Amino acid sequence: MPSHDEAADYRRRAQETRAVARLISLRDDRQPFLDEADRLDALAAIAEAQDRQRAGLALASRPHADPLLKRAEAALAETARLRDLHAKFLDQVEQQLAQMRQIGAELDALLPHPPDELRRLRAISGVEWPRNYGQF
Repeated sequence: MPSHDEAADYRRRAQETRAVARLISLRDDRQPFLDEADRLDALAAIAEAQDRQRAGLALASRPHADPLLKRAEAALAETARLRDLHAKFLDQVEQQLAQMRQIGAELDALLPHPPDELRRLRAISGVEWPRNYGQF
């Protein structure tokens, strides 16, 4: 049974989460904290709405009887699930990129490249390579 204390707790936790997010410099690292703060604010709004509904309507038998509140909770749960899947996907992409870099480095050492091709390869990859790389 949500109460004013529960809503206040959600608001306090949202404020603390935003304070942590302000201390984090990288946007990708900060975004999950900001998303969590938004989720906590939404939960606080739901708890407050349920309190108002209970105060105004003595006939409210269930705290989640409002279909709009059910949809909001479902949307919050789906958002959290999708955020987790997105984070896992980004981790997989980063692992694959690391493997591709390793394979590329191993192949470059084995396959000599003409100097002109090496310059184009460096320009395309955007990687700063040593000046004497690939020269025999």
